[in-house]
Amino acid sequence: MTGRMLNIMKRNFVFSVFIVAIVGLIGYLLLSAKKHMEITNTEIARNVGNAAPVELHKVGAGDVTSRFAATAVATEGVSVAIRPQIEGAIRAQPVKLGDLVVEGQELFRLDDTLYKSNYTLAKSLVENRKTLLDYYSANLSEMKSLLEGEYISQEQYKTAFLNFTQSQSSLAEATHQFNNASQELKQTQVSSPISGVVSEVKSFPGVYIKKGEEALVINSIDPILFKILLPEKELGNFSLGKAVDIRLSAFTSTTLHGTIYRVDPELDESQGAARVYVQAPNPELIVKPGMTGTVYLEQNKNTVRIPSIALINRFDDDAVVFRVSESGAAELTPVKVGISGDGYVEIIEGLHVGDEIVVAGQQSLKAGDKVKG
Repeated sequence: MTGRMLNIMKRNFVFSVFIVAIVGLIGYLLLSAKKHMEITNTEIARNVGNAAPVELHKVGAGDVTSRFAATAVATEGVSVAIRPQIEGAIRAQPVKLGDLVVEGQELFRLDDTLYKSNYTLAKSLVENRKTLLDYYSANLSEMKSLLEGEYISQEQYKTAFLNFTQSQSSLAEATHQFNNASQELKQTQVSSPISGVVSEVKSFPGVYIKKGEEALVINSIDPILFKILLPEKELGNFSLGKAVDIRLSAFTSTTLHGTIYRVDPELDESQGAARVYVQAPNPELIVKPGMTGTVYLEQNKNTVRIPSIALINRFDDDAVVFRVSESGAAELTPVKVGISGDGYVEIIEGLHVGDEIVVAGQQSLKAGDKVKG
């Protein structure tokens, strides 16, 4: 046998060994892949009777914090109609529609000529009646002494006493008139009872206004109200007096702290939400009606909770999870959920602390599948 033939035979042997090794490796890889699929693929694991691979979690108790943000529009609070307590011509009115006013600020003044005259006359009358009272008081004392000395009759003393009591009544009446005149003179200047914005103007300088006639309307903006729309499903989580934060578009560095002030009894059917009013202090009157911002509401509970990813149909009323039974089977379990946030959801009904649930891999599960974590 020649050397050339030996070389050919040697190469054929090496090639055959290589082919066998390749075939063996492929067979090993296919077998390993089959075993791996039986372990990691739910469908294959189910077909061969193995437990489906999933991630499990034990139900526990802990904090769930729900955060909700809503666009807000600042609006006026209490409306106060300004009506003069006396009648007269308006002499000056330094405010106009849309002006901001503070409590105690002058809104308008009536012509006080007549009221000053009445005040002066009433004051003079009081002084006159005081003089008369002093005279009759001294006279009564003197007549009493004379009566005791039997220098005058009982009838003369009664006359002196009657003059004294009448002068007392006259002074009281004059004092009452003076107080009224003084009050009316003060009422010629009309001031704002609240801090707010002038929302209506019905009077002008030179116009004669009657007692009790509406002249202006002031809407309170301290505190300021913010109107938001709160989805119906959120209403149960936020009650009157609940603390909120408000951030304004016009003042990005300013955060106001307020409370839920009022909830309208009727829903806005077009949006499925309730009109909610938030109240916040506004002592500097920097927030004006019409300004926009965002109201942030936060609700925190220590409750039974699960990771949100465990839920199936989480946005529906029929939310369910896969709970692992004692036999290791995944059971579809309806749950009633509450607030959610930070990756957790509150469980109101359906699960208990210590229950084991599937949190990953549930998409391909079927009820009754054996599972392992």
